[in-house]
Amino acid sequence: MRDLFVDELLLITPLRDAVGVRLYGEALGAHKAPLAVAVTEHSSLAEEVTVDLTRVTYLSNSVLETLVALARSLTPPRCLRVLAGPELGLLDRLMSYGWDEIGGLRVMSG
Repeated sequence: MRDLFVDELLLITPLRDAVGVRLYGEALGAHKAPLAVAVTEHSSLAEEVTVDLTRVTYLSNSVLETLVALARSLTPPRCLRVLAGPELGLLDRLMSYGWDEIGGLRVMSG
């Protein structure tokens, strides 16, 4: 994977203790492509790819849609594990769109 992505609002860096990435800052629609590239590159390395959002202060709906699309693209037993703090309201947001039942998506409190 490329070492990292960084702009004025967001930093995406590889995890050291798992296969996946950690995001810092605000994740906007403009960040969908670099996030998708990072997750896709990691998805060939392990069955479970982690996206750590615990240091994200804002997550746009379009980035959430990208995470859902990435999870749907993974064939079992592969999955996308998303860690998020309660301030993002991720579970409620997923439930409001009916995305909480996607088999390849595991959301956990981080």
